[in-house]
Amino acid sequence: MMLAVAALFVVALALPAFAASPSQTACEADGGTFVRSGGEVSCTYVVVGKNKNFTDTSTQESNGTLNNAPQYSESQACGGTGSGKCPPGQFR
Repeated sequence: MMLAVAALFVVALALPAFAASPSQTACEADGGTFVRSGGEVSCTYVVVGKNKNFTDTSTQESNGTLNNAPQYSESQACGGTGSGKCPPGQFR
């Protein structure tokens, strides 16, 4: 009995370590891919255009959390176009 109580106590203490951060939860809920490396976090969204050869990739990056305004940046690139520019009307 005492061993079972001790095991439950250890599991209860470990659960918060496995919980997803608010940034990860929001990113994945919006269909993004969340990555944490060191103290940096990023969320990447890939949208396939009307022509399946075109993709629109948006990435949000920051230190610590995606809500960290001073160190937050966004980037966007189109794939499959040769020029890296999104064709008009492709992603509406």
